[in-house]
Amino acid sequence: MKILLSTALISALLTGCATQNTPPDLLSFDSPANTQTAIRSTRYYNVIGDYSHRVPVEPKPWRKLNDDQAPKTGAGS
Repeated sequence: MKILLSTALISALLTGCATQNTPPDLLSFDSPANTQTAIRSTRYYNVIGDYSHRVPVEPKPWRKLNDDQAPKTGAGS
């Protein structure tokens, strides 16, 4: 059992070391040190968008609100 396990471990290590290919460059951005890279223009946009101020109000009776929102599907429901 030890021989089988050690053989599998050695073959896995050798397989991993046998590949000479380097991983591809997956970074899509250029280096900040690159002087040929153009500076992107930025523009201002309102972060809060269509904000409208609301003041707190008194709570309404929740049973009526529940009954108003409940589907009207017959007397048995």
